[in-house]
Amino acid sequence: MPVRAHCPHCIAPCQVDEKHLGAPVRCHKCGLTFTVRPTTLASKPPTTEPVPQTAGALRLEIAGVTSIGRQRSRNEDSFLVQQLTWFDLNQNHQLALVVVADGMGGHVGGDQAARLALRTLGTILAPLLTSALSTQQREVTRAGLANSIDSAIKEANRVVQQAAATDRRYKGMGATGAVVVIWNGRVVIGHIGDCRVYYHHATQLKQVTRDQTLVNRMVELGQLTPAEAIGHPAGHEVLQAIGTRTAIEPAGYKLKLLPGDWLLVACDGLHGQVDDRTLQATVSKAPPSAALLANRLVELADQSGGADNCTVVAVRCY
Repeated sequence: MPVRAHCPHCIAPCQVDEKHLGAPVRCHKCGLTFTVRPTTLASKPPTTEPVPQTAGALRLEIAGVTSIGRQRSRNEDSFLVQQLTWFDLNQNHQLALVVVADGMGGHVGGDQAARLALRTLGTILAPLLTSALSTQQREVTRAGLANSIDSAIKEANRVVQQAAATDRRYKGMGATGAVVVIWNGRVVIGHIGDCRVYYHHATQLKQVTRDQTLVNRMVELGQLTPAEAIGHPAGHEVLQAIGTRTAIEPAGYKLKLLPGDWLLVACDGLHGQVDDRTLQATVSKAPPSAALLANRLVELADQSGGADNCTVVAVRCY
């Protein structure tokens, strides 16, 4: 079975037979050789394990901040935060929905695509939270939540595509996005494009999602080193986005939150301006305030040039 790869020299798409993986092959366009290495990287599907009926001692504080930046004329980002907290029968419940949508830069309708994606996702997923209060709480699994998120992202894709088809001004519009559902300390994530989710635990910051970009795929295939990927001319070319094609396959991730952890959901305007080391140091020294941390990270992006809109939603666990 052929594997689709891109030449690291001229970025031309090439079809490489599986039997040639790990061996030098020649680009059909530029004639230069490169090696495509097999990759075993894949997001682990959420399990059917039920989420806890209570959050225990865990509490959540969530805040979102967005900035137009210093070089853009409008903000094409959208974000949504919905949190549901209640206490009854000596049990603490912590539920939340976080969505960040980043309109595709360079497309006329980027802000409209992000808005449509966000509202579609919120309309479909927000009832999941409120239904938890109705009568007897049904058993909820991470696999079930993942299926709901996946379906919602695909519906948002349909809605954005339909809007673009009915109005020529919006032809080609799209949005990248990250959807996070937190249910009593269990996190289920749906991801498309190059927005990111970060998890900070025990002084270490980890990037949970993997960028669905051409350059990142080339790194996974061994065509580029991580160092070569920095500043690559195709660095902002996403392989998937909401609204840009009929069929999309969102990636799924899961994790568990504990008191003292941080969760960050951000568009590429953050990691495009703030390097990993600075991000790690800032989160590690963060005051006990989600609003202050989100605001500080957006300020850092602006101070580093503000070349793009920047949106950050910070989740503090205590």
